[in-house]
Parts: sequence; C-alpha cells; structure tokens
Amino acid sequence: MNEYTATSELIRDGAEQRLHFATGLARTPRGLTADTTFFSGFVDRPDIAAAGLLAVADVAASRYADAGLAQRVANLDPVVTAGGDRLRFESFSGCGGVHARFDLLRDGLGSSEVGFGTTNVDVNQSLRTALARVERAERLHLAVGPDELRASTPAVTHVERKVQLPDRWVRGFAEVGTLLSAMSPIGTLRGPEIAAFLGHLPRVAPPGPDLHVLPHPSGWRTSTRALRGSVPLSGVSRLRGADRVLRHADQLTLHVHDSGTTAWVFDLPGARLTLVVSPGPFRGFSGEGTLLTYLTHGAAPEIGRHLLAVLGWDPVIDPDALASRVGLSGPEVRVGLAWLAASGRVGYDTAEQSWFHRELPVDSDKVLSRNPRLTAARRLVEKGGVATGSGPSQRLVVGGRGNHYTVTAETDRLRCTCPWETERTGGRGPCKHVLAVLITLRTA
Repeated sequence: MNEYTATSELIRDGAEQRLHFATGLARTPRGLTADTTFFSGFVDRPDIAAAGLLAVADVAASRYADAGLAQRVANLDPVVTAGGDRLRFESFSGCGGVHARFDLLRDGLGSSEVGFGTTNVDVNQSLRTALARVERAERLHLAVGPDELRASTPAVTHVERKVQLPDRWVRGFAEVGTLLSAMSPIGTLRGPEIAAFLGHLPRVAPPGPDLHVLPHPSGWRTSTRALRGSVPLSGVSRLRGADRVLRHADQLTLHVHDSGTTAWVFDLPGARLTLVVSPGPFRGFSGEGTLLTYLTHGAAPEIGRHLLAVLGWDPVIDPDALASRVGLSGPEVRVGLAWLAASGRVGYDTAEQSWFHRELPVDSDKVLSRNPRLTAARRLVEKGGVATGSGPSQRLVVGGRGNHYTVTAETDRLRCTCPWETERTGGRGPCKHVLAVLITLRTA
C-alpha cells in the first residue's frame, strides 16, 4: 500500500481553488522519482474534473460483491498517468469486477502543459467532500505532485513497499486492456437519452439484478431474459459508478466483448469516463486469463523490452506502425504488447482504439513471476509433468497429487479434461495444464 507524507486537499481562495494531490513515488521517463509534478494548471471545467475524479474514487471505495470482506486500504489510491496530452485516473472496485478510468483530455486542460509519468494519488474523505462542492463558475487549479506535498525518498527496498499496487490490480489492468482491445461498439445514446436510460435501471443494494440491454436506434430497453442482439448486464448496480457524471454526459457508447465484458464510455466536455464491467459481480478481472497464452511465448520478454525501448510514453500506439518501426511481424508485436500489458506498461483506450504507454509504479518482473496460473504451469514443466499422449495432437499432463489430464488440440484452441477447464469451458483463459503444454511445445 502507499504511504503519504502529506494529505491531499482542496484549498479555497475566494472564487479560486487549488487541488493538490499527495502522491507516492512515480515511474517517469527519468525513472523512479519523488519529483512527481506531472501537471500544474487550471482546468476548463472544474465541475466536470471534480465529478470525474469522484467517480473514480467512488468505484475504488465500492464493493459490488463479497460485501462482508474488509476493504483494502490500497484500493482507495487511484492511479494517475500523465501522457503528454492528457491525464488519466484509474481504479478498480474493491471486488475487482469494475474498472473506472477518467480521462481529462487536451480540450479540458486549457493551455497548461502535461508531463509524463505514472503514480498513485491519495483521494481521502476530506478531499472527496471538498470536490463534491466544486461548481462550474469556480476556478480550479489542479497540481499532481506539487513540491510541498512531495513524497520522501526512501531506500530502494522501501520504495517498492511504498508504491506497490496489489498484484491483482496489476493483472486487472492488463486484462482490462486486452479485453478492451477486442471489443466492438454496438450502440450509442446522446443527450437526455443517457439519463433517461440509466435513471430507469433498478436502484437496489449491490450487486443488483441481472438484466439484458437491447440497444436500438429508437432507444435502449432492458429485459430480464436474453433477446436477439441483447447484451447481458450482470449486477446492474455496478453502473452506479457513473452517477457523478450523468448530468454532464453528451454521449454514451456501449462496447462489448465476446466474454460478456462490457465497456460504457461517457463522453463529457473535455473529458471521458469509461466503466468496464466484468461478466458477473463475483468475477474479478485479475483472473480472466486472456493474456496467458501470449505469455507462454519464450521470446515475449525480449520482444516486450524491445518495444518498450521505442514507445517513448506515446499517448497513442499503433501496432501496425510499431511493427514497421521495429522490424517485427504483427503477431510478434501482439506478443510484445501482451507482455507489456501484463507488466503494467501499456493500457488500451477503446474510444480511440489504440494502446497507450504508462508505467505502473510496481516491480514489473516480480508481478509477472507471481502470476498464479503461469507459475503453476512452469512448475509442471520443470517437474517433467508433460508427456506425449496417444496421438500427435495430444499431450498427457501430470497434475498435482497424482492426477493425470489429457490436453487435446481442437480447431479453435487446446482443451483439457481437468475439473477447472470443465467448469469454465475455456471462459477464463487456459488452465495450467494447457499452459504447460504450450510452454513445452514452444520450447521444443
């Protein structure tokens, strides 16, 4: 979790207000530093900036499932990235099934310059209360990491403890980016239609009922059962994270992934809020497993580091242009981007259909080495747990406690006979046995 040497606060001076964030140490183009002044200037729409920040903080402080479990303090510290032309604030819900990102775009930042870097920001209760009172007519000066609230500079071993995000957050960031990159827009609402649709959704205790949304040019409607062309929305109260920005929203676009994950993109004047909702209230993003197949590629770290050397904190990353620039094939670049996503170094903006560079304040190599399923698969390979089966497309994998499972190559993917795979039918990525087979085949 983060520790802060000062408190985030909103200072009022007549009609002018200054918003100061206390930050942890940050990843920047210059490396890890306590000088985290990414942005200092007046925002064009103080009310929208305040509403967006509160929306991200609301999601971070919410649990839409497992309400009886204790909330982690680290979950109250959203991540902020300065990308040269915008500021991005991101968080996950306490249950891990909702991701929120608020982008303050170039049009919303006035004439102020934006630097480069990523860190955690402290959004405490007193700051939340102050932000809730911000009005449009008031001038709001936003400073991310001002000198007077600088974090101390500890020893290296102490640095990781202070800035480390939970591993599940880092895996969640990686999974969300990958899911967003494979989504398709299926419907749009504009102006008053947005509040009308969301206002009719049930306002009940989390996680709320399961509904199906049917986008239609004449307006969206909901049903308690699946209809042709409808999109499942499990746990409807998870959309309450957008309540703060509804009155400012000009447009809402719904994006959907084959897994049932949905992204709700709210366009605001000079800003954008994106809520990504998992297929179920009890389904956190950190366990989706969409990247694991890529990570079994033996050259993934080498390719990823090669790409990292040329990214340069680009706010927009075009994979095709990147492949041409570094002399790699499209599939190789996809492998490299997957490794970068898994290590917290890139995210995806579905509204702009592009990757962007950010460096989460974590020890990336340790995060990758602690991935549970991948670690278990490598342990199986090291113990000689993969043996040739009865056919050229089969491998016999020896699991724990003497269990044996058969992995078979089918048209679309490898399939395993283990209980984990049988229960999920491939819906949450490959099991450890399939990963072990992939590692063995690629090594051979």
